[in-house]
Amino acid sequence: MRMALRILLALILGAAIGLTVTWLSLRAGISAFEERTGPWVTSQQFGSAEASDRSRAIVALRGLMALTAREAIYFNAATDSEGQALEGGCRYQVTGPSVDARWWSVTAYGTDSHLIPNDGHAYSAGGDGAEPVMAITSPEPGPGEIATQDGEAFELTLRAYGPGDGLLDGELPVIERLGC
Repeated sequence: MRMALRILLALILGAAIGLTVTWLSLRAGISAFEERTGPWVTSQQFGSAEASDRSRAIVALRGLMALTAREAIYFNAATDSEGQALEGGCRYQVTGPSVDARWWSVTAYGTDSHLIPNDGHAYSAGGDGAEPVMAITSPEPGPGEIATQDGEAFELTLRAYGPGDGLLDGELPVIERLGC
């Protein structure tokens, strides 16, 4: 009877450890993707049959409805270009070379993978790729700026719709901290 109880406890402990490690691995989220350019990480396998089970689970957990890489490429950043975590109380500017795509957008998300609530409904900025300043984030956003929440970490997603062939080989925008 004692042996059976020990085996049962070992099975329960093993399952709990396995589920916890899996959950923590999935919560690591965007850092798991394999292609990096500066602070931006991505995977060309989003939305495709070639995506790994882990990639699919991360996308499902984050609530993305990923299009294939031919239709859109998603870049995510949790740090600025200096490697510092994005902080909601700071003001950031996203600038850079034109994005090789038909249309792009930059959106700020809270650590819960949801849009950051704000009275001005300032969730994202977008353009056709020719804009030198693509987006500014701020806890007190001005016109055309993206709202963040003071005291809360956040992430940025750059979506490139109708990406050109050179998008992944070229430079991506810089995320610069303007002040806190």
